[in-house]
Amino acid sequence: MTRPRTENYYTARGFSIYYIANAVFNVASTPSNYIRGIEELLGDMRTLTLMRPFAKYTNLHNFIYDISIEILTEEIGQEDGELHFIRQFLSVFNVDHSRKSLEDEEEFWHFVSESDRFYEAIEELADEVFHILFNDVGFLQKFNRLCADYVRLSGFGEEHRTKLGALKRVRIPMWARRAIFHRDKGECRACKRSLTSLINNFETERYDHIVPLARFGTNDVTNLQLLCERCNLEKSSTELPVSPLYLRAIRP
Repeated sequence: MTRPRTENYYTARGFSIYYIANAVFNVASTPSNYIRGIEELLGDMRTLTLMRPFAKYTNLHNFIYDISIEILTEEIGQEDGELHFIRQFLSVFNVDHSRKSLEDEEEFWHFVSESDRFYEAIEELADEVFHILFNDVGFLQKFNRLCADYVRLSGFGEEHRTKLGALKRVRIPMWARRAIFHRDKGECRACKRSLTSLINNFETERYDHIVPLARFGTNDVTNLQLLCERCNLEKSSTELPVSPLYLRAIRP
C-alpha cells in the first residue's frame, strides 16, 4: 500500500487548538483591546514580513505562532503558577525537558534557548490552528484588515510597493490557487456559482484579494477568495463583506 506523503498532512494532536484559535480570533477581531501586544506582533520592522509575496508560512501562521508562545508561557514566572498548560504541551508534542527546566523562569528560558524541538513544536501547533482559521473567510477578512493597517502606516518596504504605497501585484502561485479552490469548494464565494466544470479552473483573475491591494491588502494566501468572473469584475478594487454562507457537509 502506498503511504501518504507526510508533507501533505498535518498531525491533529488535540492540544487546546480551539482555545488558541479563539484567542487569535479575539485579538484580530477586537484589536483595540490588545493594541500593545499587536504592536509587538505586527509593528515596526515586523511589517516587512507582511509584505512578502505568497510565503507558504503565511502571515497568519506567524500571528498564531507568536500568540501561541504568549499563551503557553504566561504561567512562567508566576508565584502560584503550576505550569499545567506548558507541561501538557511539552508532553503532547514530545519536547524533551528536565524537571529542572521548569523550576523557575531563568531555567525555563535557558531550556527554551537550547531546544530546537520546542520551536518546532510551536510551528506544528500553529499549523494545526491555521487549518481551523483558514476555513473562516470572515475571520480572514478581519485579520487582513489588521495587516493592511500596518502596511499602510509603515514607512518600510519600498521594494514591495507601488508609487502610491500599496503593495505591487504579483503572480499568484499555483499552490495558492489550489489551496483557495479547495477551501472554497470550487464555488464563487459571492454568488455560489459552481466553477468546477469550467475548462480553466485556475485563471488568475478569479483569485480575488479580500482586502484589495489598493487598500493596502497583502499578497498572502489568507487574503484570497475564489470569485467567478462576473463577481470579480463587479467587486473590482472595492472591499465588500465576504459571504457568510458555507457549503454544508451534510444537507437537509
